[in-house]
Amino acid sequence: MLEKTNAPSDIRKGMSLDQSSLRRYEAQCTQESPPKCQEACPFSLDCRLFLRNMALGTAAGCAAARAVLTTHIPLPATMVLLCDHPCEDFCLRRDFGGSLALHELERACMAQALPTSRFLPMPAKRFRMAIVGAGLAGFVAAWDLARKAYPVTLFYEDCAADCAASLTARYPILATQEGRAAFAADRAVLEQRKVTFTACQATPDFLAQVQEEYAAVLLDVSVCASLDPGQDAVDPMTLRAKGSLCCAGWPQVTPTGHTYASSSREAGQGRYAAQTMERLAGGLSLTAVRNKSHKPLHTDRRGVPYVPRIEPAGLYTQEEAAQEAQRCLFCDCLQCVRNCAHLQKHGAYPRTYARQIHNNATIVKGIHAANAVINGCALCGQCEELCPEHFSMAELCLAAREDLVAKGAMPPSAHEFALEDMEQASGAEAFLLLRDPRLRTGEKHAWLFFPGCQLSASRGEQLVALFSWLAKHLWRTCDSKRRAGGLALVLSCCGQPAYWAGQRELFRAHTERLLRVWEEVGRPRVLTACASCLAAFREALPEIPAQSVWEILDSYTSSELASLLALGLSGTPASPDALLPHLFSIHDPCAARHDRIWQDAVRNLARKAGRQIDEPALGRETTGCCGYGGLVWCAQADTADAMARSRAAQLPNPALASCSMCRDRFVASGTACWHILDLLMPHVPAPRADTPAPGLAQRRCQRVRLREALLREGGKLYEEQTQPWLRLGDTYRLDVQDASCIRLEQTLQRQLEERHILCRDIEEAVLAAEASRSWCLNTLNGHRVGWHRPRKVTFWVEYAPCERTDSAVSYHVYDAWCHRMTIEP
Repeated sequence: MLEKTNAPSDIRKGMSLDQSSLRRYEAQCTQESPPKCQEACPFSLDCRLFLRNMALGTAAGCAAARAVLTTHIPLPATMVLLCDHPCEDFCLRRDFGGSLALHELERACMAQALPTSRFLPMPAKRFRMAIVGAGLAGFVAAWDLARKAYPVTLFYEDCAADCAASLTARYPILATQEGRAAFAADRAVLEQRKVTFTACQATPDFLAQVQEEYAAVLLDVSVCASLDPGQDAVDPMTLRAKGSLCCAGWPQVTPTGHTYASSSREAGQGRYAAQTMERLAGGLSLTAVRNKSHKPLHTDRRGVPYVPRIEPAGLYTQEEAAQEAQRCLFCDCLQCVRNCAHLQKHGAYPRTYARQIHNNATIVKGIHAANAVINGCALCGQCEELCPEHFSMAELCLAAREDLVAKGAMPPSAHEFALEDMEQASGAEAFLLLRDPRLRTGEKHAWLFFPGCQLSASRGEQLVALFSWLAKHLWRTCDSKRRAGGLALVLSCCGQPAYWAGQRELFRAHTERLLRVWEEVGRPRVLTACASCLAAFREALPEIPAQSVWEILDSYTSSELASLLALGLSGTPASPDALLPHLFSIHDPCAARHDRIWQDAVRNLARKAGRQIDEPALGRETTGCCGYGGLVWCAQADTADAMARSRAAQLPNPALASCSMCRDRFVASGTACWHILDLLMPHVPAPRADTPAPGLAQRRCQRVRLREALLREGGKLYEEQTQPWLRLGDTYRLDVQDASCIRLEQTLQRQLEERHILCRDIEEAVLAAEASRSWCLNTLNGHRVGWHRPRKVTFWVEYAPCERTDSAVSYHVYDAWCHRMTIEP
């Protein structure tokens, strides 16, 4: 069994996609394991399917249920009467109203549904089989062998009135009218299948003679006790005594040493012995592929309601049978599927996905059908936490992505835009290293604030205010582990998108650059406001001491925070538009699911701000993903949106997030959500709870403008002043018509966001098409359709000139689309 992952760093170790590893990994999923009731049945009756049909409460459902019984159970009419139903002892409903009345439901089914003829004539096999002793084990073996067209002779005692005399003596219910009718129906089927009934005197000589004449022989010791060699002389694995002789039919022994006739035990031995007889006759292995071990099926019984068992006056009526069958839990695992929009989308479960990914990995050329499964995973790790066997789809999908990248088979459209966005956030136009001007020459920074690329893209004023407070506080307050000292600021991406995309080399190059910056400013302690950034530092750069900024803030009391951050403990914000709820449902970012310090710090800060916290059913280690992780937002926007809606639905109160992307994605899904900084700094301008998240173009623009503002006025952040943060104001908001020569409708702007097309891309495409005249004219409407390929993407734009001046021409854009592929001749 795989050990449970205790930290997300285990995922970064990767896994092999060789067949043995995948098969071993696949075995961790228990969804295909039988439920306990089916395991207890000697015939592996599919109880769930039987009960689903009975729960329909219709004649067709009852007929389908009978078909299930006759498919699995030998002598179905007889066994339904005789069975001592061990399945009911293992029913998970037992503690919630009583076990399902499977035995009575089977009797009702056989009584209400008409028998269907399923006998198909088959050519007789050349091996002749003999059954000595007409006990239950003997009849079951005869049924199974005859069903496969083996010529079977069943020898019964010549002193018996008929072949059923011994069976009736052992099970008196067969002497009733119902019992006689049931056995007569089953015997008619045996005769139809050419089973021969012959009287005999069961002696050792007779048994030896039969062994010489038949390919395999079964001795039913429940009838022929004088010939019983004893269980010690029989292989318990195969029920083979010696040569071609098998034995079955021993009684059940209680823990106190008492014995009794167990119909399920004897019948089960008969079926098992019949399988051994087949293998003996065919010269096959007696042990191969038998008693295959499997992990038990895990079924979550939390929240199962108490529903009492239906107790009928006689046989169940069709309505009563349906009510009783509906009590079934229909045991399955699927805990991961129930809580993951990605797993739900493809209609299967991890074991199936593992097979698909294995097939995907073995394809050299052609269609990689499992790419949708691989690239739709958020790599959040929730499934591993929910799975009792710790099956990790994150580890499997990440390994598959890396494999596809290494083979050059990863579709460029999957993650290219996200990687471009990562490079923009880390490139010359957005990257910033702000040094502490208070340090003397040669002094090293003790702290480095790394807020992450998404906080800087959506909450610039709050980021600046927080940094200003950190700069003052860490300069004059001594830490217990480190001296007080200067604080540097780095605006950049941590490189996590490259890791999520399976681009290990790109991720390594990115983190090495961050390592050089860290060493350049004096190897300081790093503070992050993003859980993904913190995970990247801790796991890819363990030499860098990193912690969350929330941990630093939580080390101060409410009064200290109030004096430092001007936090009014009454919770009344400066702006009426920013009124905050009193009760929040906390959402933990999935990248911090194993970071207890992060989780506790955020909760403590909310309480210090005078708020109450409600813990959702799935929180901390089992928290769900907002749809940003794993680049799902880029590869499969619909799946990412479903993840956000699913997680938001689990939060009964207004949400409180400590990740800016979680907040933005929840708001986009229609959920009121605040960021923890809204509670700590209600006086600092910030988006309202229902303010739409900035779009892709806005995020890039705001990163650039934040960098420009900090380069221009960043030194003020280290000074003592009443309002020590930059008021970026209007200069920080993106004008959607930022591209100077194009005009767009609002509806088209939203569509372009969904297509991952930026305003600057459209402007560049229009100008390039005009310059090279790579456009064609639509004569129906006069629009031009141009194309431009600046990198590994081709942009198509439908536009028309709309305004001309002496210096420039403006264009009205009606539509735009792109494809990220190379079309070769």
